[in-house]
Amino acid sequence: MNKAAAIDIGSNTLRLLIANIEGNRLLPIIRDREIVRLGRNFYPERILSAEAMDLALRVLGRFRRQMEQERINNLRAAGTGVLREAQNSDGFIEAVRRETNLKLEIISGEEEAELSAWGVLSVFPRLSTRTFIFDLGGGSAEFVNLDGNRLETAVSLPLGVVGLTELFLPSDPPGPAEIKRLQAYVLEILMKNIQPAPALPRLIGTAGTVTTLAAMVQGLTDYDPDRINGSVLDRDTLDRLLSTMGSLPLERRSRLPGLEPGRSDIIVAGLAVVLTVMLFFKVAELWVSDAGLLEGLLLENPARR
Repeated sequence: MNKAAAIDIGSNTLRLLIANIEGNRLLPIIRDREIVRLGRNFYPERILSAEAMDLALRVLGRFRRQMEQERINNLRAAGTGVLREAQNSDGFIEAVRRETNLKLEIISGEEEAELSAWGVLSVFPRLSTRTFIFDLGGGSAEFVNLDGNRLETAVSLPLGVVGLTELFLPSDPPGPAEIKRLQAYVLEILMKNIQPAPALPRLIGTAGTVTTLAAMVQGLTDYDPDRINGSVLDRDTLDRLLSTMGSLPLERRSRLPGLEPGRSDIIVAGLAVVLTVMLFFKVAELWVSDAGLLEGLLLENPARR
């Protein structure tokens, strides 16, 4: 059994997973996460703010101490989303190395999509039909087309919920016209970049927005990955949830059961994207995976090892 750690430095959230690896099975030891919002006010200059970088460094220092306590030597730390675009990402990477002694790599959008798929496959190991997996993050969204367990295509698109919120939903609460403009934009991007299968038996979603929606639908006061993995969200329920959340100001929305603290300002955009993706693929149900990029960083494609 091999013990290792993975860190995901996303546009919205920093996450740590320390686990024992047993074949294609992960036995989690420590999970830690904090919303840092590296992507806040990122556009149009594409500059990481000093405040966000300082907070990220403090969180990464905490992650480092936990790894030292677990005597972790096998680590992969990956940056995604806004770190791929930021003009000052090199300075951030150097600050991470200097202050935490962590080696941070910026992975491409295609690699992020593939790694997320390997993570999802650890939860859905026996897919026998054509499936699309999408990873909806703060700075981008990744889409992977699978035929059974065989990856066919992977693409990363600029549909992160942090940027979409800032670009399309300035009002509190957001107006119906704002949400419609956001969804029209998302649909346009999808149509230009993805050729959907004529009949898609299964669509699987992962990452914070999708898992938060699953927690909200279930009314979870304490997040439980075991109750999230394999759960199913139907379009009618999500339509009603969008109608509810879209009418609530931020302060009231933040009190909804299951909504992760710090995510209330971007959850409406996230839900609007999820519904648009379901509409694009003509599916009435969305399967949910808590596993994704973090798990993929630990497992990756067995054929590559």
